Amino acid sequence: MEYVQRKFLETIEQYHMLRQGGRVVAAVSGGADSVCLLALLCGLRGELGIQVRAVHVHHGLRGDEADRDAEFVQQLCEGFKVPFALRRVDVREFARAKKLSEEEAGRLLRYRVFEECAGAWERGAWAEWAVEGTIWPEGAGEAGGGNAWPKADWAADGAHGAASGDSPETDGVRIAVAHHGDDQAETILHNLCRGSGLKGLGGMRPVRGRIIRPLIAVSRKEILEWLAANGLSFCQDSTNDTDHYTRNRIRRQLIPMLQEQVNPGAVESILRVGRLAGQADDYLSGQAREWTGHHVREENGRILVPGEAFERLPEILRAYVIFQVMTRVGGRAKDLTSGHVDQVMGLFGMQAGRSQDLPYGIRAVREYEGVVIGRRETASGQPRTEAVFRYFSYKKGTEIPKNQYTKWFDCGKIKGTPVVRSRQSGDYITLADGRTKTVRRFMIDEKIPREKRDSVLLLADGSHILWIVGYRISEYYKVGPDTVRVMEVRMGAPARDDPASDVIKEDENGGKDHGR
Repeated sequence: MEYVQRKFLETIEQYHMLRQGGRVVAAVSGGADSVCLLALLCGLRGELGIQVRAVHVHHGLRGDEADRDAEFVQQLCEGFKVPFALRRVDVREFARAKKLSEEEAGRLLRYRVFEECAGAWERGAWAEWAVEGTIWPEGAGEAGGGNAWPKADWAADGAHGAASGDSPETDGVRIAVAHHGDDQAETILHNLCRGSGLKGLGGMRPVRGRIIRPLIAVSRKEILEWLAANGLSFCQDSTNDTDHYTRNRIRRQLIPMLQEQVNPGAVESILRVGRLAGQADDYLSGQAREWTGHHVREENGRILVPGEAFERLPEILRAYVIFQVMTRVGGRAKDLTSGHVDQVMGLFGMQAGRSQDLPYGIRAVREYEGVVIGRRETASGQPRTEAVFRYFSYKKGTEIPKNQYTKWFDCGKIKGTPVVRSRQSGDYITLADGRTKTVRRFMIDEKIPREKRDSVLLLADGSHILWIVGYRISEYYKVGPDTVRVMEVRMGAPARDDPASDVIKEDENGGKDHGR
């Protein structure tokens, strides 16, 4: 059973998940996978000097069984001498209000709780936060919008994904979840059946922001054998024994059929294809970003993809270019499909004036020079997203502008494709002392009225916020002695009724110092 510990540690080292003396919150449901995760993390307290805490989310769906699980996890944590927090969420009501499936609502609420838990630890507020309570995280699952498009060299940050993962921040609290190899195979098959491209076939990333998956290379069978060998018990979730959910049917019917009737090593083969798909997606995404950075043009929030240069691209790169442009304009990618990409690509063969309307208020229009992708006229009250980007080499000693609506950022620290949008679940910003704070908590602390919070513009690198426009920029992305290239972003001043218009002045560090 040393194999499980070895793969666990190798995965942590390969993807730089935990540093010596780091802090990690384990998401513990009480099932076999999460019990194994917690036990293995506790085993690293001596070797790596890490600090481990645990959080359990009670979904309010399974009655006495859910209460049993919560009590079991609390006792388990007491046995491991791990600080424990319990949070209750109303999944059914949240799903009804947001028009989501209970499965999706539960996932959104869980990850929101995980983020709040990590943030509370970073702020030194664990004792207050860990008091048992029922929460319905504000803003979970809400869509943002907006666009931002750099003119050149914006692809220099490099690719990331299934092969490499997104390296978490150096000093932040990590969140460890217990997804394993079988879960990864289920995800890949699910995405395949839904018609996903290479990104979906790459499955779950070992690292996404502060989320880490150290069991991703271990199988469910190996986890069960390891628990038995170490005398560790766990809870059984009765919902896993039904075929109500799609993933359960893949786990209980499709994968066993593949193993029995096609290939006993089907799971390993699926995982191998997933790794290759992830690597291919990383490469193609990087190539598309590089091409886009040199060829597309933006004027007044409308992005032109020039037809002549576009037609010279291989077809697969054309699809990546269009998807990246749509994602930047819309602010998110969740509901953008290959069908939408095909609709836009089809415009290049049509006469000028033809158009396609897409999710998130996106409209693509055929013009003489190519296809312009932008947003339809936004409804009253939606945040305005006018932004001008400029990229240039940085010379030490150059004076950094102190304009409230013009900011400089270190290009080398930007991991993804920055977008201007409104807040989303899981957003956070790095403070002056290196700690992180959720955007939700920031807005509460700043006493921004609830009804105006969705109107505050954010410049986002995934969930990590570079700039809360009109308030402050992230310490992490600031220009420093090691900066090579700068991304300058200039935003139009807000209307007087915008919440940011109440800010009189930002300090010379780029924002009010809320870290003190």
